[in-house]
Formats: sequence, structure tokens, C-alpha cells
Amino acid sequence: MALMPAVFDFDRFAQLFSELGASAFPAELHGHLVGRLSAGARYDHGTWLNVAHELLDTRGSLPEAGKVQLIQLYDASLAELTGSGFDITLLLPDDSATVDRRTQALGQWCEGFLGGFGLVERSNELSEEADSALRDFAAIAQVQTDLEESEANEVDYMEVMEYVRMAVLMLFSECQPDSDSEIKPPASLH
Repeated sequence: MALMPAVFDFDRFAQLFSELGASAFPAELHGHLVGRLSAGARYDHGTWLNVAHELLDTRGSLPEAGKVQLIQLYDASLAELTGSGFDITLLLPDDSATVDRRTQALGQWCEGFLGGFGLVERSNELSEEADSALRDFAAIAQVQTDLEESEANEVDYMEVMEYVRMAVLMLFSECQPDSDSEIKPPASLH
């Protein structure tokens, strides 16, 4: 397994969220971002920071280091989704966290994904496979935690996480606008 890029370091985001007194969770924010990107949305950095700040639900403004972290997360997530590697990294606690904590975060990630995906207007109907994946995400978001550390729970978690990753890639692939019909900015009125 490759080393996870620092931009997807869950603990760094957990610390930032704690310092900001955020009411959202890191996995939820990343799921929301990937949900929007998968549904076809693209943002400039300023717009993404406004979306992220609203999701974080903090009273103060974001520190510069936090803005950089969030912009890096946006850029890295979009690069993975649009790259040729057909891969996506989920912002989740690493293997040193309990399976219970990782499962809880995966549920938060799926909840965030559904919220972000649902906010983006799409012109095409989803395939039956895509609808099924979204229903599965809704079920995963309702996960009950209090899991014991066991090989069976570890295997189940890994299988569900891998399913979520593959489903995201399928949803992303299905929901991207065709290059001919891609929304273009309006022409200048000069």
C-alpha cells in the first residue's frame, strides 16, 4: 500500500477542526467536497473556501494555514478524480485508529458525500447502478458503532471502504458533463 499523501492526513484536519471549534467532522467535509465534485461541480479556491467555512460552522475566520490545507484538499481530490490513476483517497483515520472510530468516520464521509452530491444540479438521470450506490451510501451513513476490535470487523470495514471508493469513481465517471456540452462561461459583452 502506498504512503498516503500529507494532504489526506486525517489527524491534521482533526486538529484544525478542533482549533476552529468546528461542528463538522473532517471525513464529512471531504465527503461533501467529493460529492460535489462527483456530481460535476467545479469551484475556484475562493468559492471552495466559502463552502468549506459554511460547512465548518465556525464563528471566526479561517487561519491562513487552514485555508492552505483546505485548498490542497480540494486540488488533490479533484486531481485524483480527474487523473488517469482511477483512484480516490478518502479522508479517514489511519489504521492505528480503532475499527469503531474508522467505521464512524466512514459513515460521516458517506453522509457528507450525499449532502454534497445532492446540492449539485444535474441534467441527466442517474443509472440504476448509481442510484443503488447512493442508497448504499445512505445505509452506510446510518452505521451503528461500538464495534469490537476483531479480524471480522476489520475485514468488513476494509470491504465497505473499498466499495465506497469504487462507487465514488463510478458516480464521478457517470456524472461528468460531455466535453461538447460542457458549460462554458458567457461571452464577454464588450
